[in-house]
Order: sequence, then structure tokens, then C-alpha cells
Amino acid sequence: MRYYEEELETLIKAGAKVVEVASFEWERVHGFANYVAEDLNVDWYAWSAVSGLKVWDNGNFKTINPDCVTLPAVLDYYLKAENDMLLVLEDFHPYSEVNNPANVRYLREMMRAQSYSGNYKKAIILSSPNKFVPEELSKELPVIEVDLPDRDTIEVIANSVVEEYSEYCIENEITPKLLESALGLTVMEARLAFAKAIIQNRKLTEEEIPLIISEKEQIIKKSGLLEYFHPKEYLTNIGGLDNLKEWIHKRGNAYSDEAKKYGLNTPRGVLLLGVPGCGKSLTAKAIANEWKFPLLRFDLGKVFGGIVGESERNIRYALDVAKTISPCVLWIDEIEKGLSGSQSSGRTDGGTSARVFGTFLTWMQEKKEPVFVVATANDISSLPPELLRKGRFDEIFFVDLPSAKERENIFAIHLKNKGRDYKALGLDMDKLVKASEGFSGAEIEEVVNEALFNAYADGQKDVEMKNLLDCIRTTSPLSRTMAETIANLRKWAEQRARLASKEKPEQVQALGEEVPRLQQEYKNPFINSKKND
Repeated sequence: MRYYEEELETLIKAGAKVVEVASFEWERVHGFANYVAEDLNVDWYAWSAVSGLKVWDNGNFKTINPDCVTLPAVLDYYLKAENDMLLVLEDFHPYSEVNNPANVRYLREMMRAQSYSGNYKKAIILSSPNKFVPEELSKELPVIEVDLPDRDTIEVIANSVVEEYSEYCIENEITPKLLESALGLTVMEARLAFAKAIIQNRKLTEEEIPLIISEKEQIIKKSGLLEYFHPKEYLTNIGGLDNLKEWIHKRGNAYSDEAKKYGLNTPRGVLLLGVPGCGKSLTAKAIANEWKFPLLRFDLGKVFGGIVGESERNIRYALDVAKTISPCVLWIDEIEKGLSGSQSSGRTDGGTSARVFGTFLTWMQEKKEPVFVVATANDISSLPPELLRKGRFDEIFFVDLPSAKERENIFAIHLKNKGRDYKALGLDMDKLVKASEGFSGAEIEEVVNEALFNAYADGQKDVEMKNLLDCIRTTSPLSRTMAETIANLRKWAEQRARLASKEKPEQVQALGEEVPRLQQEYKNPFINSKKND
């Protein structure tokens, strides 16, 4: 389907004298212009500040005026030209900045001069890498934002590269799996990845998928917004969280064609709230591995840039990549930190945070692609209330401290990961579980690691019960300094979230008054002072 070509032609036929097409992929933009020009039976021209004015003639550009390198000059040429034409202005955005008001005004005057001419076969296409729309043109300038290439477009590129590098390519087999491995790349990036595979391996088949994925990882990382993960964790590596695991297994079955025919909606995502170090991030990685989906880690904090419009552009780019790579898991760790300023955005950053947050919420609500969002958060109070309402995520789970049975499972898992069997070592698991009351999964993992270090340093044959108990005694779990916070979290979760575990953990024990506290741990003595009178 030629969606963008038809949209561009419709706008021009409807009387739009100037249309902005936002895309890094200049080849596709030229393709859109050529399609429309052929359909309207007119010539199309391309202009840049370096090469001047050129016309597309029988498959090649022919230079018309190499000295026509200023915007007023090319617009003057366009206005005086009596023939029908489409004019593509390459990289127009620098000429519309605040320090170039005359250029924007020139464009507005040109639009007004032709606004009632009735000639829909004469129009300008502003080609820029990103949407930029000057405020003066916001009511007059239609914009087409081009998504990253789909599988059909990638196939065109792959076949083109095979033909171009035929002397190097002794074997090619363009399969759907090979094409899907390049999703998320621009046309130029996909072309380079395919060409690199052919140069290195002299073929382009499914065997080159690891090379293409490796290339794609580097390109995605360059953006600084997304990170491509290769998770090795499984749900079986997570101790406890049985309710959450059952829910994940059910949702994982909803991506098949049979599930869609049955009437199941594409899962949106899950929000994991709770105590730090209890397996939220580990669960995000395990979901991707269980479902065999690519895992993209999205750092919301890196979205915000200093240039006007940069933050909004960054969030759109990241979501576009996730949408193109789908089905995939989009992992947003500690989401509350990335969205913490959205409530006061109007007073602090001119509304940028609020707009970024709004873009994300709208995407969450409206997305049709199989992008499963796994968001984790430690501080519920910092989350915007709009994020917690039904419809954003399929479910909100509260991840609590592990219960006694879950701690036993966690000790066994981490000892097994180190090549040990607690039964063969003769460890008293009941004693370990009781001693580690209030410990998170991450703290139990550190106990096992520290015990192994100590046993090795003492020249022991293997880790012993004493090593583990000593490490437990010297560890002050976070739950003791967060006793009140955890209690409040549990009260909140009883009414507003599902519990990730089937078993309830023990009550946490707060620090005693004799233990020195940090300044931020003290309470204000003047609050509720009447009760102490």
C-alpha cells in the first residue's frame, strides 16, 4: 500500500501549496515526489543549498541552475515558473529558525500569492529529517511524518543491495525472518547492514541475521535512548512471584493467530511496583526471554534535550523504533524518575515534560502494534495518577519482600547459579530463611556472593553454613530503614494493585531508636505535636 504517496497527492490536490515531509530517508521522500509527479504528469525538482536546483529527468538528476543556492532565489524561480512542477526543498529546517524570519515570511507570502490560483499541480515539498513546523506556519503547513520502513520496504532495499553487489554475492535468500531482523533501521542503515553482510560473508541469507542484528544494536545504541538487550534470565530463575508468573504465561499465549481469532486483544503491558531489589527488572528480562521477543530498554531520562522540540522528537523516535521492531518488549526501568517533573512542567520547563508524558500516554492508549511495555517503579508517590488508571497497562502488580518459602527458593536458585546444591552442602535452609527475614532477593544474592568470597579467602573447600550466617548478620537490609514506607506501600497495594506473590511476607522490623539515623530519616517534631502534649 502506497500510504505516504497517496497522502501527499491528496494534500496537493486539495490545494496545499506547501507540505512538509519529515523523514531521515531522502530516497523515500524522492520516491514519494516521483510517484506524485508521474500521477499528476508534471516535472519535479530538487533544491539544496549546496548543489542548487536540479530536475529529475529519465532516472537521473539534471542540473538546472547550480548558482541558485539561496532560499529566496529558488522560491523566486518557483514563483516565476509558468510550468506545473513539484519542488522538493532539501533540509529546509535550518532556514526556518528564529534567526531567519525573512525566509519564513517569504514562504508565507508565496503561499498567499497562490492560495486561490486553483492550480493543484504546483506545490513545494519541504524535506527535513524531523518535524520542525515554524510557529508562523503551524496553521497553514500540513505535515506528513514518515514511519521507519516496514517489512515490504526493507525487502525492496534487500533486493536492491543484492543486485548492486551481485559480483560479491554468490548466494541470497531473502526470507521474512531475514527482513524482520532489519526492522527498526532506516533505509540507509538497512542498506549498509545488508551490504556489510554481503561483503563479509559473500551472501545474504538467514545465516547473516546475527550480523545484521549486531549492526542494528549499534545503530539503536547511538541514539542514546534505547538499548538492545540479549536477556538470559528465565522466569524459573526468579524466586516466588507466582501470581505474576501465571499472569505472564497467560498473556504470552495471546500473540498467536488463534488467539486473535478467538477475540483476544493484543496485550499492552504491565506495571511492576514495589520494594527495590525484589525482582522487578529481572522479570522484565525474563518476559522477553520466555516469549522470544527482542528486549529494548528505554531510558526516559535521556529523552529530554535542550533544543526546542528535541524532547518531543526523541520520544516519538524511540516509540517508532519499538513499533517497527514489534513484537518486542519495551522495558522502562524506574519510570517514576523519568516522569517526575510532568505535574509541575508548566512552571519548570515550559510544559516539555507534560508534552512528553502526554505523547507516551496517548501511544500507550492507542497503540495497535504488539509492543509489550514493562515499566518498573519503586516510589509510587512520584507516579502521575494518569499512568495508573485502567487502559494504560493490562495490570499493575505489587512486588513485595519475599516470604519465608520464597527466600528458601531464592537461596537455592543463587547457590545453583554458582554450581552448588544446598542439600549436598548440608546447609540448614530453615536457619538461613529465619536469619534472613526482611531481606530482598538482591540482598540474598549478595549474601551468597560474599559468603563465597570469604570461604575462598579462608582456604575452605567450599562455602559453609557459618559463612552464610556471618554475611547475613553483617548485612542491614533495606527493609529496616524503609519499614514505614513498606507498610504504606502494602496498604496502598491492597486496594489498587494485584499482589505478585501468593504468600504474604513477614512484617518488617524498623530500626531501633538507638541506631544512628540519616538526617532525612528524622521526622518533623512539630507535626502531630498535640498527640505528644
